[in-house]
Amino acid sequence: MADAARIPKTSRALRARIRATTRDMLRGLVPGGSAIQLAQTDAPLDDAHFEAALCRNCGIERHTPHCGACGQKAVARFSRRDVWDEAWQSWRVFELAIVHAALRLVRAPGLVAREYVLGARKRHVHPLKLLLFAVALLVVVLDRTGYLTAGQTTLSAQMQLVSDWARWSFSLGLFAIVIATRVVLPKRLDYNLVEHLVLALYVQFVVIVANLLNLLPLLFLDADAWAPPWRRASAYYMTPLELALVGIACVQFFRLDWRRDAWRIAAALAVFFLAKKVLLFAYGHFIQQVVLAHSG
Repeated sequence: MADAARIPKTSRALRARIRATTRDMLRGLVPGGSAIQLAQTDAPLDDAHFEAALCRNCGIERHTPHCGACGQKAVARFSRRDVWDEAWQSWRVFELAIVHAALRLVRAPGLVAREYVLGARKRHVHPLKLLLFAVALLVVVLDRTGYLTAGQTTLSAQMQLVSDWARWSFSLGLFAIVIATRVVLPKRLDYNLVEHLVLALYVQFVVIVANLLNLLPLLFLDADAWAPPWRRASAYYMTPLELALVGIACVQFFRLDWRRDAWRIAAALAVFFLAKKVLLFAYGHFIQQVVLAHSG
């Protein structure tokens, strides 16, 4: 009987040892000194981080402008200029890296953004490139489904103009994210404005992908009949989903704890929600002025 009772304990101990060994092996695969490793810590961003003679993509010691192991060039801290420069230099829309990046971002948008600003530039697709690709695809799907105008028997020139401008309102969340993180977490881990923008670009890409998936069934249904109730139903679940994505990304990017930093997370989501409402109201007023100008 004693031997029989000892077997389950031995089995549990063996499983625990296997799990611990597996974790140690996986940690060993993460290059030391790389952005992949540092993203799992609370290491702040400063000039010394980028001046170190290390490749922040693979962690190998670097003595030349380009890493001898992975080929990534030496990276510097982001500035306003870099957002556009890197996007145009690496612009190739149809590549498998976009698919890979999208799958990784769905699970960990904030972690990908943190790895990217810490220096893993070759490993990840530029966030502006991803966002422009997603917005272009969303515009096509909106046109194909008639999501914004379906159910209306006649569409005046003014309403058509409103519809044309309204499709771009999906990107206003980008600015709401930057406002929320800069207001609530301005000093956390010493990120600058452009690095906050990198997070917003990645998160907004995931939000637009979620909207694309929400619209996908309408490509195979009668849009005139289904789009109006689909729009009403979407209002109940897309906003909570967007808030959840922003919250998860903030926790990962700013290295927050769900319990200890609950008030910070809640404050960031509240500012994001209010900022997006204000931006939508302002954009709606802008569209109204455009329509009035064309009507005159």
